[in-house]
This record gives sequence, C-alpha cells and structure tokens, in this order.
Amino acid sequence: MKVRRRYRFYAAHRNPALADKCARLHGHRYGVEVTLVLPPTRAGVTMLFSDIDAALEPLFAALDHRTLLAADDPLVQALGESVVPLPFAASAENLAAWLLGQCAQRLPGCVESLALTETDSATVVACLDDLSEWPL
Repeated sequence: MKVRRRYRFYAAHRNPALADKCARLHGHRYGVEVTLVLPPTRAGVTMLFSDIDAALEPLFAALDHRTLLAADDPLVQALGESVVPLPFAASAENLAAWLLGQCAQRLPGCVESLALTETDSATVVACLDDLSEWPL
C-alpha cells in the first residue's frame, strides 16, 4: 500500500548560475510529499504516522527558516549559521533528489518518491531512479 505524508518548511535560496530572478536570494514556502510503499502489519496498518514523522520531521525542521546555498557560494560565509551548505546548486530539482535520498536513508526500503512544491504552480517529483543522475 502507498502512504503519503506531507511536510512544509520555509527557506531561502539562490542559484547564481542562472541569469534570471532565481540568481537573487529569495524564499519559498516549500511543500514536501513523501510517498512510501509499505506492507500491512497484523493490526491492519502499514506504519504509524508518528513513526514516519519521527524519522522524517527532523530533516525538514533542520531546513526550516534557513538559507540553502551551494557550499561554494560566497554568501555562505557572510550569512553564517543561518545557512545550510549544500554540495550542489540550490535548484528545486537538486533539492528534491537530495531530500528523497535523505528520506530513503531514514526509512530504508520504504520510500518511493518525493514531490517538492516550490510555488503554488511548480512541483518537482523525484523518484529513486533519479538518484543516479541527481543532484548535480
């Protein structure tokens, strides 16, 4: 059975390699939907939602109200402790793939995909097969 769990966090980011508004520091209210494939237990449930949350919520809490930047971005030093340095450019696609990998480590064998909503009209869906190519 598939179980989907939703989370939210607020974060700023930029991607200086782009020649548009995304090159400037700006923020989003990110929405995350993690899809898990779980077998039923004897009680007729798959996994308690609280157990899923115990595994995944700390990941999103660590990003909440932070600035997500590539580790080599000059702003990392300037912004100090509010920054989460990432080993990749801070794009929605890279972030979705990285978050999927992080979730899969926390719930091995259970996570199927992760949808990251950056704006009301833009969602990126990362699947396990994508992890061989992303994040860049």
